[in-house]
Amino acid sequence: MARKPAYILKNVSLSVEGDVRIGQCQSITIPVLERTMEEFRNAGMIKPREVAMGYEVTTATFTETAFDPAVMALFGIVNGSNRNIIAYGYLESEDGREHEARFEMVCDFKKVDGGDWSPGEKAETEYEIAVHEGRLVIDGTEVYAYDDFGITIGGVKQQPGMAGALRMI
Repeated sequence: MARKPAYILKNVSLSVEGDVRIGQCQSITIPVLERTMEEFRNAGMIKPREVAMGYEVTTATFTETAFDPAVMALFGIVNGSNRNIIAYGYLESEDGREHEARFEMVCDFKKVDGGDWSPGEKAETEYEIAVHEGRLVIDGTEVYAYDDFGITIGGVKQQPGMAGALRMI
């Protein structure tokens, strides 16, 4: 752990299906990992306890200052239309160290919002995506990765016995 501010996000870019969108992407909101919690109060307990049952659906959004028909067309409904999107981040620590981060996503486009059209003002297009697989990597080290069937955090597979118990392997 650093004693000075570290890993400060200074700049971002986005790659959509291999096309790096330098200067096009205004903002990116990467998926939020959130546990699904259920409340249990069994016999003999004086109060309920929350138990993790899995994870919530993961989504992401990004906004571009472009009205790019090639990106907008990715919204098309096609069977197996999973898309590859990568959010890149440049991070800097106050001690001068530089870092790189990326969030890799396999996703489907849920929403394309062309926004307001006003003369003399920049146009924005907002996209919302359903993220089926995600992977956060900082300085070449995987922080976490997930798909529909499992999650690895800090290099440790969570609930490793589940796949065998359910005959998934």
